Amino acid sequence: MDKLQLLKKYWGYSKFRSYQEQIIDSLLGGKDVMGIIPTGGGKSLCYQLPALIFEGPVLVISPLIALMMDQVRKLEKQGIKAMYFESHSKSQPIQEQIDNCIHGNYRLVYCSPERFLNPLFIQQLTQANFSLIAIDEVHCISEWGHDFRPSYRELGVLSTLFVKTPILALTASATSEVIIDIRNTLKLKEAQVYQSSFERTNISYKVMNSEDKFNSVIQLLEKNKGSSIIYCRTRKLTENLAQFINQKGHKVTFFHSGLSVEEKKKNFLAWQSGEIPHITATSAFGMGIDKADVRTIIHIQSPESIENFYQETGRAGRDGKDALSYLLYKNNDLNELKKYFLDKIPTTADIKNIYKDLCNFFQIAYGEGKSSYYSLDLNNFCKTYNHKPYKIEQSLKFFELAGVYSLVGSKEKQLHVNMVSSLDYVITYIGKGNLTSQILEYLMRQSPNFFNERTIFSLKKICKTFKISNDRLFNELEIMKRRRILEFSIHELNIDINPLTPREDNYTLKPVIELVKKIYSIKKKKIDKMIQYIQDDNSCKQNFILAYFGENKIEICKKCSSKSCFIFSKQKEELKEKVITLLKSNPHSILELSQKLYFDLRDLKFLLNNLLDQKSIKKGIGEKYYWVNE
Repeated sequence: MDKLQLLKKYWGYSKFRSYQEQIIDSLLGGKDVMGIIPTGGGKSLCYQLPALIFEGPVLVISPLIALMMDQVRKLEKQGIKAMYFESHSKSQPIQEQIDNCIHGNYRLVYCSPERFLNPLFIQQLTQANFSLIAIDEVHCISEWGHDFRPSYRELGVLSTLFVKTPILALTASATSEVIIDIRNTLKLKEAQVYQSSFERTNISYKVMNSEDKFNSVIQLLEKNKGSSIIYCRTRKLTENLAQFINQKGHKVTFFHSGLSVEEKKKNFLAWQSGEIPHITATSAFGMGIDKADVRTIIHIQSPESIENFYQETGRAGRDGKDALSYLLYKNNDLNELKKYFLDKIPTTADIKNIYKDLCNFFQIAYGEGKSSYYSLDLNNFCKTYNHKPYKIEQSLKFFELAGVYSLVGSKEKQLHVNMVSSLDYVITYIGKGNLTSQILEYLMRQSPNFFNERTIFSLKKICKTFKISNDRLFNELEIMKRRRILEFSIHELNIDINPLTPREDNYTLKPVIELVKKIYSIKKKKIDKMIQYIQDDNSCKQNFILAYFGENKIEICKKCSSKSCFIFSKQKEELKEKVITLLKSNPHSILELSQKLYFDLRDLKFLLNNLLDQKSIKKGIGEKYYWVNE
């Protein structure tokens, strides 16, 4: 069959979307390709269809297990043999999975980038006769990208190990700096680049000021029918919001990385099938998931960059029908946005102090340390020097990225627990006698200060005591967390450190400090641009996004929440009619109008000022607006 016949047989389409055919033809001709195709533009087809033409399988490198799982499930339904490497498979050890990949006649094989940190795994994969290597979400390679993942930097080895295999690098969003970085890292200097427009004409972008976001979400769900994704920044918020939405009579589930694999599958499938129309989720959710009929995307908090925002909003309206994107913010959100994302980056002082303390901890003298091996007991180190574990882990990543240390994490993990409930409640809960309560009782009996300070446990020991897996233990801990009994976090027990340079303090730390400053500067610029997007009432929101990605468009969309577009929008006429009806009946303040009409305050202000200019209304006592009798 030729490619058009395959397209019709397996995907039901009679023609290709923009750039799909050109990309496929280039790959079949043995050329490397970069494809920058917006969310919903059909990136996955660019490697899935060639897999049916090439002799050998296609290796797909993808960042999320949910994405791999979803694509493999769909391919199998289409009659295309596909697999993915599972980290915690109960039925199949990793060596068996590798053997299946090499000898199992699969058309597509999915793998996470972290696998390529293991030299033995890579060496074994070279035995597979891959016809094509596709790297999805390839923007993760770049420090300049919005979701930088160090493991992606290791993928530069592919062009060396698979010399004759074409490479396809795919992303939905990339600025010019990111494109250059991708090409250099993957050694794709001769690659053909296909870049679609970033314009999504069927999406209306709305920015709304709201001091009561939960109720605003309810109003938006009641106003806009159909499936939705509501993005939250934290796991806790996804669960709290889902509970609130359900209490208000709307069916919703939630999704975040803290759920067990079983819970993720159950919640995702309930939403995707339409059984549950709404889902609250953290930012990773939806990447590569092709649900065509999502009508509304709501951000209850701002993402950290235009790229993140663009990708997440692009999960709406993939069927080409009209869709809506709402970004809710309140007045103190913008300062919190900077604090939340920038405070996680260690400062120059943090880097200097942690390096000095590590050298003292390991007793490394000036000029020594290179090519030696040290085992860092993270808990002991943090207690000795009064450091927080998350700050050490963040700083060590920068040491590794800058080439100062080589790190190997321990297989053994520690559980850090903080109690948030009272002793009386815990005693009552323990009486339930189920597994969750038994684990809680065990934790309480291990330390006399369990209720007064953070307590540390061995994950391995708890699992051995109760004869359960790590996944099952995480599931039970999440239950306790949701019931507001405790908070917990998981940390490496030991980290093996191999210094790649001798200790020379200022000289050794120079590249680390430069990298930290660079990452901070990049993130700050992205956050500042996101804040500008929120605050700019005059610029067309669609055009603002296009300009960010280097596209200049003069004609405005006439349907976003900007002042310039609102004046021409159908929404203005709808709002105008409702406002006039209310004002003819009784004077109203702007807040009273907003509560009755569920429109953004800024839209109301635009309209009311316009009506004031036309002298159709007047402003009187108590900041109320009055209709002027005709």
